[in-house]
Amino acid sequence: MTETKTEPDTGRRDCAVFVTHVWGPQIATHYERLKREAAPILDVFLAFQQGDDEAAVPAGMTPDLVVRMADSAAHFPLRYQEYLQRSSPWGYVDLVWMTAFLDPRLGAYDRFWLVEYDVDFSGNWSSFFGAAASYEGDLLATRLRPLSADPGFYFTSIYEQPQAAPDDPLIAFMPISRLSRQLIDHYRTRLLQVGWCGHFEMVLPSLARLGGYSIAEIGGYDALVPPERRGLHYDGTFEDLLTTRSTHAYRPPRAFSYFVQSPRKFRQRNRIYHPVKVGWSLNQRLRPYWLPALQRLRALSRRLRGKA
Repeated sequence: MTETKTEPDTGRRDCAVFVTHVWGPQIATHYERLKREAAPILDVFLAFQQGDDEAAVPAGMTPDLVVRMADSAAHFPLRYQEYLQRSSPWGYVDLVWMTAFLDPRLGAYDRFWLVEYDVDFSGNWSSFFGAAASYEGDLLATRLRPLSADPGFYFTSIYEQPQAAPDDPLIAFMPISRLSRQLIDHYRTRLLQVGWCGHFEMVLPSLARLGGYSIAEIGGYDALVPPERRGLHYDGTFEDLLTTRSTHAYRPPRAFSYFVQSPRKFRQRNRIYHPVKVGWSLNQRLRPYWLPALQRLRALSRRLRGKA
């Protein structure tokens, strides 16, 4: 994974695209901080993921880009049809941000940061983007690991790849990530052909590796982290994705307010935090904790009934 197709760092233009399907005063303040602090390093754009029912853009929101899932059909017709045929939409949000990246208004940029609305940084964003500007990689992501290291990955059952692809697919975690324009164009071209299906966090890194594009971990302690970045930006490994041991995981939430509003609640400084969920009710906050316990109780009850 050391071979690269990107040019030397000098002269490349980066931007960040903040993607959200929800809006409110807290998210607006969070976005404005990101845009203000990152400004010395790169341009930041606001992309609103609009429902296919064409619901109005939220009051007070002035997005640079408005993208519906249906808009992706122009670039990714096969993958969009696959999305429509799935009983669950999980794993196809790449259609939204890839369509945003391909918008002509972003045509001057060479590398694109995806920043989902529930990602935060407990420091000045310029320090993160300033350091990452020198990181090589057509795909920068987090929690990179081969399927052999995580055979229980939930979406493995819907994944398909061409016969030429390696036997051990690559999995990534991508709430904050960076893609080169070369990789984006390659992704679009390859998905015009049959062969790749499933969750984008398997499809994208595996497709990139097969195409010879460079892939790198942003930080943390996973096996594919460059030695000079071990422990930077976030802690833990992919095994912490469903625990509270790391600032950067899948669930449960790390916080219920953003750093700009409650900095003291972010105990580690200069770290990526995910997920940060604002506006949640008490029931929503407790659900990640009581639901697994309820599921275990139901499973135990079924076993006991089976023995009776």
